[in-house]
Amino acid sequence: MASRVVKGGHRLTEYLAASKAAEPLWGDVQKYVLDRAAGPSYRRKDVMHPSEMVKSDWCHLAAYHRLRLQVDAPGRGKTTFTRENIFQEGHQTHSKWQNWFFEMKRLAGDWYCNACDDEFWADETPEHCHLCLAPSTCLIYAEVALEAPALRIAGKADGYSPLDHALIEIKTLGLGSLRYERPEFLERYMVDTEEHGKLPDLTRLWRDFRRPLPTAVRQVQLYMYLARHFEDLDLDRCIFFYDFKPTQETKSFTVTYDESMSDPLIEAAAAIVDCLATDTPPHCNHNGRAGCVNCLEFQEPKKK
Repeated sequence: MASRVVKGGHRLTEYLAASKAAEPLWGDVQKYVLDRAAGPSYRRKDVMHPSEMVKSDWCHLAAYHRLRLQVDAPGRGKTTFTRENIFQEGHQTHSKWQNWFFEMKRLAGDWYCNACDDEFWADETPEHCHLCLAPSTCLIYAEVALEAPALRIAGKADGYSPLDHALIEIKTLGLGSLRYERPEFLERYMVDTEEHGKLPDLTRLWRDFRRPLPTAVRQVQLYMYLARHFEDLDLDRCIFFYDFKPTQETKSFTVTYDESMSDPLIEAAAAIVDCLATDTPPHCNHNGRAGCVNCLEFQEPKKK
């Protein structure tokens, strides 16, 4: 059997490091996970994703080029074993909560049936497949697809509870998330220790964590906009469930719908779609004609 070819770059460095692991099984599982991550991506390339739109560095010109060329966002193919491990933990956390809501009969949305290999929407937690009548044991929750075709926006919410008139978002909170989004909050709880230098006081930090992270709030506001205007879902809020990784404690927060938070993103998406229709690139919204790091990657190299 031909040996697997691993392309150069960051993933090759990770792959070679795994090959040198002292314990063969430890090295093999790292290589397996990296190989699997290098497989084909099923993430749609013909739409703008809310998770990217709500970031502070979202570039309208880069979004235009990605839609026109139908390519992934920069860096999406780069990964590490640690990153894949974090993703997998997040998937398992989602499944845990979704299974509980399923058992409580508080979950609506899209469902995939293992028996007939098809999907269907259910306004109430189904007891069987609506297409082939297979029992609920054959069903897998496919979450809540939200799409605005005219705006070229599509995403998925973690859940929808009609009884609560709410979308559901499930999050894991680690120190890395705080370091990236709220470094000033994390720094407030760093304490000096004799043996290990500065470490976070996890008890006080978790006690004072009282609201979802800003990017998550912007994302669910956009989700709620899509749900109300394009999917005709009856909701007025989103309920967050945050699992704190260091201690496995959980907090819940409620964010009420505020359409004004999504208006600038909707206007930007409409403008990008108009630019695509006329084949006229928009200006970079971060650095004008000079461009930013995200849109400059699409710039053709200058001829010498």
